[in-house]
Amino acid sequence: MSMNTALSGLSAAQTDIAATSHNIANVATIGFRGSRAEFADIFNQSPYTVSRTTTGTGTQVTRIAQDFGQGSIVGTGNRLDLAIEGPGFFALRPQANPRGGAPETLYSRAGAFSMSADGRIVNASGQQLLGWPVASDGGGLSQTVNMAGPLQIPLLMGEPRATSTVALEVRLPSDLQMGGAQGAVPPAAFDPADATTWAHRTPVPLSDAEGRAIAGEAYFVRMSNPTAGTPETSYRMHLVVAGMVLAPQDAAATLTFDAEGQPLAGTQPFAFAGETGPIALDLARSRLTDAPFEVRSASHDGQARTQLTTLDIDNEGTIFASYGSDNRIAQGKLALVNFANPGGLRVMGGAAFAATAESGAALAGSPGDAGFGSLRSGALEKANVDLTEELVNLITAQRNYQASAKAMETSSGMMQTILNLRT
Repeated sequence: MSMNTALSGLSAAQTDIAATSHNIANVATIGFRGSRAEFADIFNQSPYTVSRTTTGTGTQVTRIAQDFGQGSIVGTGNRLDLAIEGPGFFALRPQANPRGGAPETLYSRAGAFSMSADGRIVNASGQQLLGWPVASDGGGLSQTVNMAGPLQIPLLMGEPRATSTVALEVRLPSDLQMGGAQGAVPPAAFDPADATTWAHRTPVPLSDAEGRAIAGEAYFVRMSNPTAGTPETSYRMHLVVAGMVLAPQDAAATLTFDAEGQPLAGTQPFAFAGETGPIALDLARSRLTDAPFEVRSASHDGQARTQLTTLDIDNEGTIFASYGSDNRIAQGKLALVNFANPGGLRVMGGAAFAATAESGAALAGSPGDAGFGSLRSGALEKANVDLTEELVNLITAQRNYQASAKAMETSSGMMQTILNLRT
């Protein structure tokens, strides 16, 4: 019996060393919760034994208890790094369940998150952070665990729109020799590839129905030079979009300037028929000067979808996204979860836990609510493991192991002595 008692001590000490080694190995793991081995003594009694003289028969492991104490908070500067100060867990959902069926919701204190290619907020294991939809003012619309879903931030905002009007302000030279290779006035038939058939050209901004930028160029063809009898100078406009020459709706329309360089005709936009719809070229602010060709401004009314520029998470867990120069838009509110008995959670690895009947049902809330800790963005909670204490525990467990081994050696020696008496 003494041999079995010593053997149980060896096994208990080995379990204690394993738990302590696990803590030491994860001292740098974000959100890790330390654990300790707990033991109970063993007494075997029968109705015929005297309790005052009964000796124990060893020890047994009763449980590996998790420590849910607060870990230290360190700042990182990354807005998607989150730390909980106080009670609570992040709710996470794996993208797939290896056993089939719906993925099981997991709970963790590790808040090192990033954004996936489709805008979901995930950790390094691909588990998605859960939260609730919000109203336009950022107020949560629900605070139940069953209604929480993966938080997804739109990477683009707004509706795309094709260009319908291009506003172009240029300064055209009164002297034909100031730039351009146009020969005769008026020239031969317009050809974008033949520089002798136009005087000047400039790129113009355009976008298609999906908001994508497309190549466009405006060409100025000089149609008349000023004379003593007719001091006007006129240009005919051509528009080339994505390599295609667009036909003007009024082939005879010209941009005409008087002797002072002010526009006489062409103050109304020139209309061209394009694949995405009609395009109006507005040159009303253009002038004729004695200087080389110059583009003062170019703009259009097409619109692309605005990309996500910044992401902020306030102390209440509301996620705000900014797109371009627009104001912040509330996109969701992350959920915090707590349990009546966190010690009953099942360890899942990856600093994550799962609910059990012993832990009780998950209770959802927002950061700062009663029973929930506060949230810090741009920070992480380190493992709640004291390395010095764990090293002391390791030495203690090693001595316990050595003592149990010595007890086993003594028991073995006693048995050998008994065997020697028989000989």
